[in-house]
Amino acid sequence: MAENEDRRRILDMLAAGTISVDEAANLLKALGAGTPGRAIEPPAPPRPAGQARLLRISIDAVKPEDEGGENAKVRINVPIALARFATRFLPKEASAELQEQGVNIEEILNALGEELPDGKLVDIDAQSEDPTQGSSRIVIEVV
Repeated sequence: MAENEDRRRILDMLAAGTISVDEAANLLKALGAGTPGRAIEPPAPPRPAGQARLLRISIDAVKPEDEGGENAKVRINVPIALARFATRFLPKEASAELQEQGVNIEEILNALGEELPDGKLVDIDAQSEDPTQGSSRIVIEVV
């Protein structure tokens, strides 16, 4: 029973961030050395709840027919640390559409440092029935 309590203490210290994964693995290995036939795998480091890793930005836009009606597709997977830099590369039409829909990119980027669930943050589908107006779809999600 004492061995199980020692294991639990080691795992609790790992979860609290007191020791690293490697240190925990070494301690668990030392505990298991007296028990033959047992393979000990170090636990995966826990990911803090809601901490964003990537910001996925998808933009599909169709120019109005009088401007050539060309399709534009942008797919960007950006580490959160580079998200502010990546917004500089958004097409002007996409930035304008976000502003029209009341989406504040700066506010979203500031919130990414806080706890956020994975999933869509913004999903805008601006379809116009008038073919001279064009259309766009913008999706921003945390993955």
